[in-house]
Amino acid sequence: MTPRQLKYFLRISELKSFTKAAAVLHVAQPALSRQIQQLEADLGVQLFIRSDSGVTLTDAGRALSSRAVKLLDHLASVRDEISSYSDEIHGQLKFGIPPSFFDLLTSPLIQQYRAQFPAVELTIIEDISSTIHELILNGRLDIGIVLSIESMNGLTHKYLFDEQLFIAGAHGLLDDEKSMPLEAISSRPLILTQQPNSMRVILEDVLRARNISHHVVLETNSTRLQSEMAAAGLGFTVLAYSAISKEIESGKLSATPLEDLKVTWTLVYSKDRELGNAAQQFIELLLELTVERSKTGKWPGLTMRAA
Repeated sequence: MTPRQLKYFLRISELKSFTKAAAVLHVAQPALSRQIQQLEADLGVQLFIRSDSGVTLTDAGRALSSRAVKLLDHLASVRDEISSYSDEIHGQLKFGIPPSFFDLLTSPLIQQYRAQFPAVELTIIEDISSTIHELILNGRLDIGIVLSIESMNGLTHKYLFDEQLFIAGAHGLLDDEKSMPLEAISSRPLILTQQPNSMRVILEDVLRARNISHHVVLETNSTRLQSEMAAAGLGFTVLAYSAISKEIESGKLSATPLEDLKVTWTLVYSKDRELGNAAQQFIELLLELTVERSKTGKWPGLTMRAA
């Protein structure tokens, strides 16, 4: 039983298909099948029930599924611990981050990290907070950034920063104000993320608590589509500056901070593992870049708590 076989097994059980798993893993299907056959032979059990509609786990397969994630996580912890004795930072790191950070944080972070630590194999997943949270819990990611409203059960968590939320619309549709009261939302057609997206939940919880009505004309979890449709004049969107910085700088959008409306971002990883040097250096560089953007004013609405 090898780590590769366990990774293959988990991906097949997740996708319920050898064909789909082979495509995602970039492995020829016959080679993938051979690895699983060897795993079944080694364990002396059948792991999958194959049919024309796909595959399902046997009782033995379900038992292995519940243990395989922990086994791989333990191996990763051992790898990170032993790697820490090396003078060179190397190994693997799988990191999850929301798409909204791409321009201000993700892109420069990856470029600088690769320049400083070329021996580390990076995997970056961009997705919404709830999905990153689930991937961390399932052992598919080492570390990630999520909104603080996600459950922290089973996770080690570290506060990163707060972001003010802005209302944004086509250029010229918003007055040049330092801030806008939340009540102003009720008179504007809104383009928002879908339920149960955490950003939408945060906004609606605040509006409900203050008895402020609102009218949604378009829902999408694509921040790019939200920005584009707002820039086209279809309505107004509510996002952090990081998600709309490029459109504001290009003049496609105008934006104003909404009073009393912030979100808190948190760094999370499993309580069952210690972070190795590769992850520690990644976090340090992430914080350095965030502080630099905060001090230089390149990230309006960003707040970092005093140490």
